[in-house]
Order: sequence, then structure tokens, then C-alpha cells
Amino acid sequence: MLKQITAPDHVIALSLDGTLTGEGLQEYRHVLEKKLQEHDQIGLYIDITELTDMTANSIVEGTKADMELFSHIKQLNRCAFVSDKEWPKAAISIADRLLPMLEMKVFSSSEKADALSWAAEKSEQPIEKRGAIRFLPTNKDNVLAFEVDGVLSSSEMPGVTQKLEQFLDDHDTVRLLARMKNFDGFDPSILIHSSGLLSMKVAAMKKLERYAIVGAPRWMCTFIETMNPVFPKVDIKTFTADQEHEALAWLDAELVK
Repeated sequence: MLKQITAPDHVIALSLDGTLTGEGLQEYRHVLEKKLQEHDQIGLYIDITELTDMTANSIVEGTKADMELFSHIKQLNRCAFVSDKEWPKAAISIADRLLPMLEMKVFSSSEKADALSWAAEKSEQPIEKRGAIRFLPTNKDNVLAFEVDGVLSSSEMPGVTQKLEQFLDDHDTVRLLARMKNFDGFDPSILIHSSGLLSMKVAAMKKLERYAIVGAPRWMCTFIETMNPVFPKVDIKTFTADQEHEALAWLDAELVK
């Protein structure tokens, strides 16, 4: 069951208890759409202390609501969750790495007032940053290298996608090097507005021989190691930041200054 809680007008405040249904999430979507139209910034407060289960159609409706929220991600200021369980903290610790533009925090059931007050606080609008991806020239036509420094934004993805598609079109087999200088996550609106990204990734996997990833944080290396068996035809290796020379040797290429 989903109930609205009294809160400042720019805050979506909800309490979930018992079994969450699709009908309840449809109501949430209506509230979300209204708040997005009325306010430049909105806060989110969700109390899941008494939530015990979710129906299948609630997961479908929840996905639709998430996609709607992602398309207006710059309007979302703070997300406060109330729970005494450990899994929300674990989930948010991962989300923080991927969505650094959002402030998310878990509060205990004894801190509900603090959670609502925190969610209601407004912040200055973030300054738009430069693109996070910079391509690096190499001495081999079929080896593409790039550096990631910052937050991946939806505004830069059309140019990045065009560059990669042209690279794939020009070669039967390719090799990639990614230098993870400072990965700060990605703008989730990429999932909505970059329609060519998925098809480009599929095409890349068909032609990709070797993929060297340099300087990835520990959590990303673990994820890559876990996903490796999913792509048995692609040789993916991670290297520390001081092993870039070894990574290039493994790709049989050099960077051109």
C-alpha cells in the first residue's frame, strides 16, 4: 500500500507498507508528473520501513516511473529513504557511484523527521560540466583509445556514438583501450535519449577482439570480472593506472602524442 505524507509542496513524500501494487505506483506516477511540472527542484522521501513485498505489476509500473524520473533527473534534488534494513544502504552505495549528481541517504525509522527535513532542502543548480570522454590517437587504425574523466552526460553521447559507429564501420575487427582517469558516474537520461547506444554496443561486441581497461576502481574491476563469461569471444583485461604501457603492449599499439 502507498500513502502520501504531509510535506512541503516541492517534496514527494510517501510511505509504503504491506504489499506494493501496480495501482499504488500508478498513483505515485501521477504525483511525480504533477510535481515535475510545478517545481524546478523536487525532493523525494520514501518510508519503506513497513514494506514487505511487491507484486509483479508494481515492478513494471516502478520501471516506468523510474524512466520518467530519469528523463527529468536535473530537477531531482535529494532522495531520502527510511528503513531499518541493510539492503537499502547497500543499494544506495552502488547507486552513488553511478549517479553522483543525486544526493541519496538512508535514515532509520527513528529519524523520520530528519529525513523529511533533509529531503526538503534545496541546493544550487549544478554547473554543466564539459564532456567526460576524450579520444586518444593511436598508431594503429583498428585500435581506438579514449579517456573517461568526469560524469558521462547525455549531451556528449551523440558525438561519441557517431565516432564509435564510424570506427566500427571502417574495420572488421577492433581493439579498445579505456583509460578511467576519474569515472564519476553517468547522467541516467543517457538511457532515454541515446537511442543508438545499445545497437552500437551490440555491433562492437561482434567485432571486438581485445578490450583493455586502465585505472578502473576496484568495484568496477569486480563487475568486469563477473561479466567476462557473458562475452566469451571478447578478451577483456583490467590494468592498474601505472600499467598503461602493459595494456598498450597487449593491444599491440602505442598512443600518439
